Amino acid sequence: MNWSTVIAILIGFIGLDILIIFHELGHFFAARACGIRVQRLAFGLGPAIAKWNHGETEFRINVIPFGGATTMTGQDDLKRALQKKQKYIEDCEDGSIYAASPWHRIITYLSGPLANILFAVICFIIILLMPVLHVDMNPEIRLTADVPEYVSLPCAAKDAGLVTGDWIYSVEGNSVNSWNELEAQLKDYADSENVFVVTRRGIFTITPVDGKFGILPTETYTETVTPGKNFFRALGPAFTEVGNQIASFADALTGILLGRNKVSETLGGSLSASEHVGAITRNSFRISFNTGIRVALYLLASVSISLGIANMLPITALDGGLILISFAEIIAGHTLHPKTYVVLQIAGLATVFILIPVLRLFF
Repeated sequence: MNWSTVIAILIGFIGLDILIIFHELGHFFAARACGIRVQRLAFGLGPAIAKWNHGETEFRINVIPFGGATTMTGQDDLKRALQKKQKYIEDCEDGSIYAASPWHRIITYLSGPLANILFAVICFIIILLMPVLHVDMNPEIRLTADVPEYVSLPCAAKDAGLVTGDWIYSVEGNSVNSWNELEAQLKDYADSENVFVVTRRGIFTITPVDGKFGILPTETYTETVTPGKNFFRALGPAFTEVGNQIASFADALTGILLGRNKVSETLGGSLSASEHVGAITRNSFRISFNTGIRVALYLLASVSISLGIANMLPITALDGGLILISFAEIIAGHTLHPKTYVVLQIAGLATVFILIPVLRLFF
């Protein structure tokens, strides 16, 4: 493994960790606001390499820099209810998640995915605030007659009086500002008998030979910078982009459930982006710093949205499943049976651990 690969992996880990940290902080602040005590907020997995207490919460940075968890007060309440064979979870300690109203629990569970959506909004706002660098190849031409490998071929542009270094401003009266525009225009008129073009030296009429003009690019470039939007003008487009991506991802997931979409085609892009954030970002920085930052932010925003929506799936190990349980308790008017909680937690974890390897078979 070379250093380039190591750097790409590290960038990917850091990016994904930022998304997970935002997600867990969403749960943390919502729980605190709803009167639920947070015993531990951990970033990473495995044993702690650093930990400290602030208020009622222990903060931990663990040795494996991936993942995180928000541990809320209430596990002892569940154990006690199981031991006493209670029908419902009773005698909850102060600040227990089981003592909180189902609506407060819904807010707490929902805040993780919402934090991911907020992170995406912030990313898109930053992208829109940044100036945009445009790099265009100039419509400056080189004649094929001046290139050794093409010298034996007909050169209509040379016959018309054009020379290498001429800059074509228009074709048949159509303005040209870049090589791509020039190439498109010449293609449109490839079957014409006479095509007039405008250069600094005047107007020339080219008669294509077999649809070819005998023109190549000089590969000189012009850079232009478009200023970024101000903050308030960036808000609307940022929310619109997030809304579009949420709708697209949700529609894709619905398509899988209804059999309209293939799993490999639908989730391939999201999984590929999340797994290759580091490599894509590294290659983008090779183009320019501005491009690298924009690409990194766009990828992180897209993966963050995917993470937020995926966490809303109705699986009891995920936020969406826990929200469904809370709604069930609102309808029932009481907490579920303690054994039901345990069964649902085990089923949820089993579903996640089975689902991930199964999905991997498609990629």
